[in-house]
Amino acid sequence: MAKTLNDVLGELDSVPTPSFVVAKVLELVSQPEVSASELTEVIEKDPNLTVRVMRLANSAYYGLPQKISTLSHAVMILGFKTVRNLVTSIYMHDAFFTSKLRTELIDTEKLWRHLIATAIATEQISDAVGFINKEETFLVGMIHDLGKIVIARLFPTYTDATIKLASVELITYFESEKKLGLPDHVSVANYLLEKWGFPHEIQTAVNFHHDPEKINEETLRDIVYISHAADVVANVLDPKAAGNYTVPVMNRSVWSYLKLNGTSFLEIAKETRKMARKATEFFAI
Repeated sequence: MAKTLNDVLGELDSVPTPSFVVAKVLELVSQPEVSASELTEVIEKDPNLTVRVMRLANSAYYGLPQKISTLSHAVMILGFKTVRNLVTSIYMHDAFFTSKLRTELIDTEKLWRHLIATAIATEQISDAVGFINKEETFLVGMIHDLGKIVIARLFPTYTDATIKLASVELITYFESEKKLGLPDHVSVANYLLEKWGFPHEIQTAVNFHHDPEKINEETLRDIVYISHAADVVANVLDPKAAGNYTVPVMNRSVWSYLKLNGTSFLEIAKETRKMARKATEFFAI
């Protein structure tokens, strides 16, 4: 059994990499001069992906007043980054959440729902605090626990040991990883996101979503803090979905910086639950 982070990283070449289309979408949306027609043309190279993006675009979650009939219309109405998020969500679901794991201690459906709930919570928090780049925080929410599902697929004994300790000591999955001295899911995700060319701000928010106080790039404080807070909200709504056996405590600096209080936190949790009910298409991508 692998014992070090380098051992684990050496096994990650077997992880399903984003297809050409997904990788190209990530690349194009990061470019300031990309056009809607360029983005549309790339996605349409994959007819199945196109159909599924359209289904999500027309879902109750976005609540558009009229049906979107073409992909180019979806790109224009929802925006480049939202369409990128839909493409990435479909890739994540297909690559990691459609086949059976070799461990029964983590439920893929519940973990998928946790990712969706976290993504939705980032939007609710962004709206509450006036953060305009909520498409970026949504993407962080969808991929923040990528490392958990990857480790569960490649090293199920790690997942078993982590969750068993968490259940005995009533601690979080991340705390259990640290206690066991295992390569943690954040490091695995960080390696993959860098390898796949995800934007720096997305990588950073995923990397620090458990340790927001360690961020030293002031310009990224908002996205890191919102992502941390959203993970807490999602865990409050479904405490064990992500392998935790206690609800993660929100960092005090985050609570203060975002100017949250008991009332606003409850309202965010309530709205997240409400919007999650409208996100059924995401549950069955």
